[in-house]
This record gives sequence, structure tokens and C-alpha cells, in this order.
Amino acid sequence: MHSRSFAPASVAEDYTLTTPAASATTPAYIEYDSTSLIDDVFFDVATPSPTIAAAMRAPKWPERPRLSDLPEEVLPTAAVRPVPVSSKIYPKIPEVEYKPEPIWIPSEMDEVDRGETTWRRKAIDVSAVPKADEPAVGLRRIWDKMLDTAFDNSDRRQLGIGALGRCLNRQWRRDRIDSDIKKQLDDFSDHRPYFTYWVTVVQIIVCIVSISVYGLAPVGFGRTQQESLVLKPSLAFEPVGYQEPDNLWIGPKSAALIHLGAKYAPCMRKDKPTWDKIYKNREIENHSACCIRNDGSGCIQSAQENCNDLFSTWYSWRDFLPPNNRTRGSVCGQDPRSCHRPASSGANVWPDDLTKWPICKDVIKPEGARNGLEPMTCDLIGRPCCIGIRGECIITTREYCQFVNGYFHEEATLCSQVSCMDEVCGMISFLNPNVPDQFYRLWTSIFLHAGIVHCVLTVILQMFLMRDLEKLAGPIRIAVIYIGSGIGGNLASAIFSPDRAEVGPAGSQLGLMGMLFVEVLQSWQLLQRPWTSLLKLLGIFIFLIIIGLFPWVDNYAHIFGFLFGLLLSFALLPYVTFGEFDRRRKIATIIICLLLAAGLLATLIVLFYVTPIYACNACEYINCIPWTSDFCKNYEILITY
Repeated sequence: MHSRSFAPASVAEDYTLTTPAASATTPAYIEYDSTSLIDDVFFDVATPSPTIAAAMRAPKWPERPRLSDLPEEVLPTAAVRPVPVSSKIYPKIPEVEYKPEPIWIPSEMDEVDRGETTWRRKAIDVSAVPKADEPAVGLRRIWDKMLDTAFDNSDRRQLGIGALGRCLNRQWRRDRIDSDIKKQLDDFSDHRPYFTYWVTVVQIIVCIVSISVYGLAPVGFGRTQQESLVLKPSLAFEPVGYQEPDNLWIGPKSAALIHLGAKYAPCMRKDKPTWDKIYKNREIENHSACCIRNDGSGCIQSAQENCNDLFSTWYSWRDFLPPNNRTRGSVCGQDPRSCHRPASSGANVWPDDLTKWPICKDVIKPEGARNGLEPMTCDLIGRPCCIGIRGECIITTREYCQFVNGYFHEEATLCSQVSCMDEVCGMISFLNPNVPDQFYRLWTSIFLHAGIVHCVLTVILQMFLMRDLEKLAGPIRIAVIYIGSGIGGNLASAIFSPDRAEVGPAGSQLGLMGMLFVEVLQSWQLLQRPWTSLLKLLGIFIFLIIIGLFPWVDNYAHIFGFLFGLLLSFALLPYVTFGEFDRRRKIATIIICLLLAAGLLATLIVLFYVTPIYACNACEYINCIPWTSDFCKNYEILITY
């Protein structure tokens, strides 16, 4: 059986090629005889059998991307031999090169050929979303591009890889990604790093404000000597010098950072060595009296050994007429008989203990020096001044107090009437002036930095590492790990280095390092050469411990922040399971790590508040190695003369 095949009519049409102009040697056009094609229009073809016809059908190949939709950089770059159109055959036609369109050749990683083994979700086809009829121009066009970028989820963070993993050349084992693992990976949520942006912006703002308000300390590794002629209680201008610690991070002074909320144990609890010194000074003040100069130039409260007998008189009530048989006093500028508010009468009689006298807010000045009221008529030239970071108080002039960067109390006459630790610590005042209670410094210090360099390093680390981890863990999990590691690290630092003031998110950043360790351990079966990945992270951890040997960076915060980050990450980070046994093992790990984190936190709280550690000389070498004589000194102001 035969059938007649039919060819398109265009084949039978005459074909005429017209050139731009005729010449003597070449005709103006090329004409083909169409009559020779008539016999070829119809031709005989045998009808094939059904089996042969099925074999002759073109196979259905998988859909390939169109070359017009691909960027130029991914097109094949193999050289294609041009096919010239010779000008010798057609002299009036300019010579051109014909470059055929390159054929799309799938690569080895083509998902169509090898099957999709990546866990990344495909980008949402925003072109399928119905849009308005108006053309995409102006703001609408920009908005569409923004939506395309926002909906694109084709480059999610991969479990076990991440930004640091790509830098360390970490790769997956493709043979371990079966359908179950792929489904678990596809169920992971993709998060935006909102917490990273928020905490970084807050830290930058706090750094700018602290430098703007408190200025910069001398930059260096030692101490800077300050000298000047200052009016002292002797009413003479004398040379005064003091040394203050340098700040190698280009930032505020140590006292300013404490005032802003640095981690400092004496502001968080009643530190025994600090308050023993304060109580000793108060006992000395309880036996003091008013030292009145004989020439009438003024008076100042002092101990008897500090009052010059040649030029002054130490006016003690034990030697003169005491009011109500008192044995303590007198006090320059204050007397129970000359105070209207609060009055010393009835049940509110001032005790015979100068350290318990209140500040007189309404003084009644006597008309003359009589009946033992001489300390009330002299010119008071010295008042309490809080200096340093240990709550030390001295009676001195305003000029001297301002020169040594102290806090001058114009309203008081005795050091026992002011709380110097409250002045040193700043922030919210103590509920009880004699009991420091600023436990919130455990997390306020996370947002503080020692200087510009310190803040820049934090921003770089968080924008590179923490932002990448938050895409996997989400803002709530990353916030719990970041804040929890910072609090745990600062609490350990306050226990083992109570005299050192520390700022910065050192514990929080090492908590992020703990997250990286947990991520490698939880995806151990997925990674190629997991031991190599673990050793590389260990090298980075050792480098950060070395950085912790510098001032204002705390190694105890590093070590315990890493431990808290490790435990919290085991409990909070998402993971994949390789079978039922692995799933149960990881659930048990979550419970155990939560219990260990709670137990470690409770132990640190007991060591800080119940059974504190006040002296540990060997502990300082873990936190700071004294490269110079003043490298690891306490951040106090030292009065030299």
C-alpha cells in the first residue's frame, strides 16, 4: 500500500534573487526554473508498520533552558568555525560570517540529567503572579525587581556549610543525601537576620554616644602621667600628679566604661575587699574632728595626725564643751544644735557616731563662736570627693577633685554621708546605698565596647558569621544563644576576675563559635572530611583565646561563653536525623544539654553570690599575660604625689 505525500506550496513557488545593481558579467537576478520542481512535489512513500512508526517518533527530551533566557557568562564558549559567503561567487553581496547559535550542552551538575540532589528550593516564579495591566515602569518596575529578589529562595543557607564553611572549602557527601534527608532539608525554614541587624545597630549607637559624651582615653598599653598645680586643703597651690590607664582600643576611660554599664563585680555585689577598705576609712573618719586654721583662713575635717599643731587647732569635743556629752566630733560645718532639717531631737537624736549622721539640709548659722560652735563659723575649704573605681573618698578641695576626675559632693561634710560606689557605678542607684545590686551588668556589658577598633571587629564578625547563622537558626534561637552565652561568660568573668572591668560581647561571640562546632557535629555524616572541618574551627578558637589575653577582652567570658553556646546550640539548632536511633539520640542530647546549661548557670550564681572567690592569683594568667609591667594592672587611677 502506498500513499501520496504532500509538500508545502512554498516549495513550488519561483525563487528570484535580486541584487542591488546589475553588471556586465553578472545578470541582475538569478532565476530558477520552477517547472523542474513539479515532479518532486508528490512522491511515493511506503506506509510503515506500527512498530517502525513508533520507533521513528522523536523521543520526548526533558525541557532545556532557552539560550535567550541565559546570561552571557553561562553560554558555551567553544569556538564555532564561521561559514563564509564568498564574494567570488556573488561579487555584489558583501562578505559576511555566519555564526550558528551554539547548542546547549548540559554540565555535569545539570539537575535534569543527574536528578536533583541539592536541598535548595527553587526560586518562586514571580511572573506567574498576576499583575496590573499598566506597564512596569518607574517605581512599579523597581518594586517588581525588589519583590523578585525578596521571593528568591534559591540560595538558602546549607546545613553544615554556611559562609565560614565555604571559606574553609567544606563540602557535602552527595551519596548520603537520600530522599528522606532531602525532605528534612527541604522542611528547614529560611530566616531573615533581624536580630543580627538590631543588636549590631544598637552596639554602634552605644559606641558613638559613649565616645561623644565621655571622650577618648590616652591610646597605648601602659599608663599616662598627668601633672598640674592644684589648690589643696592647705590653701596652697601644690604640684599634683596621677596616672591613668591607657586604652589601646581608641575609646573612653575605664571609669567612664564602668559608669556606662561594664561588667564590674563590686557594682553587682557587696565585694568584701572593697567594702572592708570603705569601712576602715569610715572608722578613721569616726575619730576625726574639725581642723581650724589659727589665722582664720578656713577649716577642714581631718584626723588628728593630719592637722598641723603649729598653724591649726584640732577641735575635738573630748577637749572642749561637747553637746549632750558626745565623744565623737566635732564636724566642720555641721552640728546637731544648728540643724533645722532633719532636727536632732526626741526619737530622732543623732547618734554619737559620725558615720551615721545625716546630711543637714537646713543649717542655722550661729552669730558668733560661742558654746563650742567654732566649727560652724569657719569657712569650710574641703568636702567629700570620690576618686578611682574602688569607692575611695577623701576630704579635699573642688579643684583637686576635678583634676583627678573625681565626684565632688558640695552638699555633704563627711565621706560616710555619700555612697562613692554608687557614684562610681552610675546607672540606676542602689536600693540600699551600702549594698550594690546592679546584676543587670551581666547583659548591659554585651552592648558596650572598649573603643572604635573593638566595635569594628565586633561588627565584622557579626555581619559575616552571626548573620549567616541566623539564616539557619532564626532570630529567636540566635537571640537566646547570643544573650545566654554572653550572660554566662560575664558571670564567670565576674567570679574569677572580680577586680577587672570588662566590656564587649566576648562571651556571645564565642557562643557563636560553639554553634559552628555543633553544626559540624550534627551534620557529621553529610560532610566530606568532617575531622578537617573540626580542626579548622579549633584553630580559630585558639586564636580567639589568644586575643583574650589583651586588656578589656576577657578569656573567662570566652571559655564559658563557648560552653554555654555549645550546650544551648545542641538544644536549639535545627538538625537532620539518620534513622530512628539517631533521632532518639539527638532528642536525649537536647534534654541533657538543657539540664547541663541550667546546672552550670546555677553553679556560677552560687559561686558569685553565696560562696564568692576573692583571691585567685593564678586565675589572672588565664585572663591576661603581663607583657609589660602595667599591661595587666587594675584599671585604677594612681595618685603619685
